[in-house]
Amino acid sequence: MKATKSYICDCRDAPPTFVRLGGLRMGRLGVSTVGTGLLYVEPQNFAALCGLCQYGSVHLDNSQTSALIQAFLAENAKLNLSAFRTEEHCRIGNIQDSLTILDHVKPEMIMRVADLGTGGGFPLLPLAMAMPHSTFVGIDSIDKKVQAVRRITAAVSLTNVTVLSGRIEEIAQRPDMRGTFDLVTARALAPLAVLLEYAMPLLKVGGTAAFWKSTKIADELASTAEAQKTLRCAYSHTFTYTLPGDWGDRCIVFFQKKADTPEAYPRKTGTPKSDPL
Repeated sequence: MKATKSYICDCRDAPPTFVRLGGLRMGRLGVSTVGTGLLYVEPQNFAALCGLCQYGSVHLDNSQTSALIQAFLAENAKLNLSAFRTEEHCRIGNIQDSLTILDHVKPEMIMRVADLGTGGGFPLLPLAMAMPHSTFVGIDSIDKKVQAVRRITAAVSLTNVTVLSGRIEEIAQRPDMRGTFDLVTARALAPLAVLLEYAMPLLKVGGTAAFWKSTKIADELASTAEAQKTLRCAYSHTFTYTLPGDWGDRCIVFFQKKADTPEAYPRKTGTPKSDPL
């Protein structure tokens, strides 16, 4: 399937005249929100719209994003969770990048989300803020990161997030986890074939896996043929987007679970990575 491409803008600093723009005027600017609040702009209209707004997402208000940024930066100063050490970098590289998925899923249909290798809490925490009706589980094998994300979660008063310390291969075999999620996410964690073995056992049949990647994924995607067949899933599509400034192009690769995952998967700890399907 052909990849799609859009530009994303933020209205948090926009003048009131832009905030009040109706569907007709937004349509003339080539803007589509598709019910999520994210602004997807046709490339030829991006420059014009940037005269009214800057970057990010309108899905969270400024107080929410500011609270999350401050809590994250406080933990990051202590534990080196991420290379993003300024508010601006965190706002674009963590929060905005996390929320780009919302126009390619149906948030109202997603009750349970797992974020694999959650690290500093992205995309876990922005998505939990944007989807308060859903339950989120973050998983990471490094306990100090898990403890940090728990503190960030408490600092921003999120009540729909649980963070687990452990290996994905083991957690995916737990009866309370296996086959219970509508969406599984992972950002910059592992090759696609490895991610499929991590994610598919956790998903319900019909559920979606979404993996944040660089745009150079053709060979990596081609290498998933055996994993797709073995794990009973299928490639859906790739969404390519452009973050503002010098951040460049990114993409999210989507797969759908077609049938129950064989009980043998995921294999024992370390095997999916050392011996990918």
